[in-house]
Amino acid sequence: MEQHGHEEVLFCYNKPARLKAIIAIHNTTLGSAVGGCRLWKYDTENEALVDALKLSRIMTYQSAVADSDTGGGKAVLYDDPEAETDEAFFRAFGRFVEGLKGKFITYPDLGTDTQDMKYIKRETKYVLPYESPSGIKAESADLTAHGVYWGMKACAKEVYGLSSLDGLTVAIQGVGSVGNRLADCLKKEKVKLIVTDLNYDSIKDVQDKYPDTRVVQPDEILSVECDVLCPCALGPVVTKTNVSQLKCKIVAGAAYDIVESAKLCQTLYEMGIVYAPDFVVNAGELFLTEDALKVLSKEEALDSVKAIYNIMAKVIATSKRENVSPYEAACKMAEERIRRVGAVKSILTESFVRQTRKI
Repeated sequence: MEQHGHEEVLFCYNKPARLKAIIAIHNTTLGSAVGGCRLWKYDTENEALVDALKLSRIMTYQSAVADSDTGGGKAVLYDDPEAETDEAFFRAFGRFVEGLKGKFITYPDLGTDTQDMKYIKRETKYVLPYESPSGIKAESADLTAHGVYWGMKACAKEVYGLSSLDGLTVAIQGVGSVGNRLADCLKKEKVKLIVTDLNYDSIKDVQDKYPDTRVVQPDEILSVECDVLCPCALGPVVTKTNVSQLKCKIVAGAAYDIVESAKLCQTLYEMGIVYAPDFVVNAGELFLTEDALKVLSKEEALDSVKAIYNIMAKVIATSKRENVSPYEAACKMAEERIRRVGAVKSILTESFVRQTRKI
């Protein structure tokens, strides 16, 4: 917490429901901490803690860069292999969220879905709704995919001077819910696709729609010749042991923690590879809402996600001007916004009347 400036870390345990969870709140300068609820089988509690700390910090930067009035947080439910994640399990977690009284607001993430959120919502109102008042359901995967697409276009404009992705080759690592939708976006621009996934059905679904898709083994995707490498699976993806294998000019994907370290981001910069910081281009879900976390319609949300193009372009411009990696540039932009807005919030907004006493 001291190393990365976290405000609060809550360990949650409920024996009857067999719940073990960690809620990490990194920074609430800009507003309530918003972060996904992740359910994963971690080998140790320490692994779960490290993930919660890391991902909550990423959410702070993501919110700040995306011009959102929310802070950064993350919930990690580390599942007991023998436990049943039933109604009681999620309602127990909801009680802990309610206890924070709005300091933390959650939504579905890896391992959880809208049904789980419905259970959580029975105990707390601090769950990000995924359906607008008109009943139009906003798919977070759609928003994330479109965000990566627009961020990728900004990178291509810088590297190739192109407003279109036509003719470029994009290698997607992981074609699940986000990667599959991203493939749809890319094929509208006649992009050549290379894909891989551990799930055969996911690959087949893309191939059925786009027969010209090239499929490679998971261990081959990082070394294929392509214009854009698009990691959409679990990170870290680019590490110090495999960075020399990359044969691309752009790295832009939906995965969190794509690059192993900030130092390696600088290495990519020196190699002439434009890395689109994950917390910039995968911020699509943050555009699901407007002020007061009111859910937008699907059309409104998808249209607002286009802002990621301009945000990524600004990151690239800052990177060039200051001769730092795009990752470092994006971090500086986020930190500066938090600092300046934080200073403004020191202004009192309540009127105080000085009382006098007659003598």
